[in-house]
Amino acid sequence: MRGEPVIVKQLLKKAKDSALLAVEFYNKPAVSFKSEGFITMMCIAWTSIFHAYFFKNKIKPFYKKNGNNKRTRYETITIKLADGQKIKENKWWELSECLNNFYKSESNHPVRKNLEFFASIRNMIVHRNIPELDPNIYAECQANILNFNNFLKEHFGDKHKMDYMLSYTIQMFNSNKNFFEATKSELKNKNALEIVEFIKSFRSSLSSDIFNSPEYAYKAILIQVKNHESKDALPLKFLNVNDLTDEQQEQIKNIIGVVLNKDKTVIKDDVPSEFSLDYKSLISELKKEILNFKQNNQFHQIKNKLLQDHSELLYIRKLDKKNPKSPFKKYYKKELIELIKDKYNKID
Repeated sequence: MRGEPVIVKQLLKKAKDSALLAVEFYNKPAVSFKSEGFITMMCIAWTSIFHAYFFKNKIKPFYKKNGNNKRTRYETITIKLADGQKIKENKWWELSECLNNFYKSESNHPVRKNLEFFASIRNMIVHRNIPELDPNIYAECQANILNFNNFLKEHFGDKHKMDYMLSYTIQMFNSNKNFFEATKSELKNKNALEIVEFIKSFRSSLSSDIFNSPEYAYKAILIQVKNHESKDALPLKFLNVNDLTDEQQEQIKNIIGVVLNKDKTVIKDDVPSEFSLDYKSLISELKKEILNFKQNNQFHQIKNKLLQDHSELLYIRKLDKKNPKSPFKKYYKKELIELIKDKYNKID
């Protein structure tokens, strides 16, 4: 961090410490209601990392004061210290305001949606004990901490990444029965009804692309396998279902097909082969092909306009063909990449 302003260093440390506390709190077996502590600390972590980002880019994350008083540019708040002394300081942007200023018109970014989900639910869970909520929002929690680590690496460098500090937690679920009993706990508590309705409403408002994005909710399936023949082999390996071959996907589908469909993970067994890109892989290829590519509102406008003019480049697959209201997933031909590149070249 040599050369960075002191305020950026301080905010970075606060952000990382808060994120580590969030993970530590969530992974403690003795804690019954894990989500409350995790969400509270991660909201602090994200607010601090955004403040660090703004200061690094010479933007002061303070609410500006209305009016023509040039002497006081920013709103202030009064803080009463333990000794009774009162001090005034600038009013910092809250998390929602940070999102507005970072993403601007990019309202449908999956990371933003994930953070909006938690910013809304944070105040709803304060002073409530609803441990049944934990497994129902696990995927959003997992995505949130992964997004935070990616934000650190992208904007502050690999030396600040946190994944090397964390390990895979020891599991106590040794069968489907125990796990599904936990995840299907009925939220009948009166205190939970408002939150349950909010979660249902929020998720239903998301587009299929956002809902299926691992940046909004990260879902995984743990499969027990026999011990490796090599004694030096790693005991854990993480695989993305979209990175598997068709044959491997078919094998996975035979083992856990019901769960994959439930989690809206698409097995590409009936998608025409020429539509080889899903949304995530399209973005990945564009980042390789276009210098400083950003998944912003400008990109979505270009993509949507091109697909209006070239509908043959898009294939929409319903997750459940028998259900007319089924969620869907989009696939694209590789030719779309060249068309998008051409648009960006003309802009430059």
